[in-house]
Amino acid sequence: MKSLILIAGTFLLLSAVCLRGYFALVPPPEPTHNGYLSDILPQSLPEWTVKEHDMAESPESSARISEFLNFDDALFRTYSNGRIHVGVYVAYWSPGKTSYRWAGAHTPDTCWVQNGWSCNERQYSIPFNNKNVAFEPAEFGVYAKEGETQQVYFWHLVGGRAYSYKQNEGHNIFAALIDIKSHGLDLRKEQFFIRLSCNTDIKKLKKMPAFGTILEALATLGLNKKM
Repeated sequence: MKSLILIAGTFLLLSAVCLRGYFALVPPPEPTHNGYLSDILPQSLPEWTVKEHDMAESPESSARISEFLNFDDALFRTYSNGRIHVGVYVAYWSPGKTSYRWAGAHTPDTCWVQNGWSCNERQYSIPFNNKNVAFEPAEFGVYAKEGETQQVYFWHLVGGRAYSYKQNEGHNIFAALIDIKSHGLDLRKEQFFIRLSCNTDIKKLKKMPAFGTILEALATLGLNKKM
């Protein structure tokens, strides 16, 4: 048993050294995102009011968490038309800025629930489209707090592709190996976390031209489905 533990430990150590050497010699990929998120998302919409929020006001990011998330750019806006409210939260990490697991851990499954929201429904990797344009598969959940219910669609894009996984309790000690299997040796791809939350049915929203404008802006960040 001791020899097996020694062999396993040696293997993990050598793997870590090799990966460190690989990352030191091979530069990260070039970013595809340029400019500012605040300029890409619509700043005004006919018959809608637009409100800019500090990132610390979102369920994902308290002031302390925002600091630890260490994103390069971020945006949190609400678009309102009468009683209809749509929240848009986008965070961006340039290549190599943070691990996929760290960025992906701050989903509504974790942060909203820890902020007092209850998850009443959860679906993984569901189809999503804007008109006839297919988006990367979305994560979906229905969350409620103090009489308020929100339908939430969100994406964690890694190198332009949706990164979907069910969050299990605790940490997986083989997480890095799982990510290498899924994404190859280069674990430094560009990342976006995109979240749409709304207090009405998505089918109703998709009939509203202003919502289509929001989706078209988000599509420029890489949401269009990759073949």
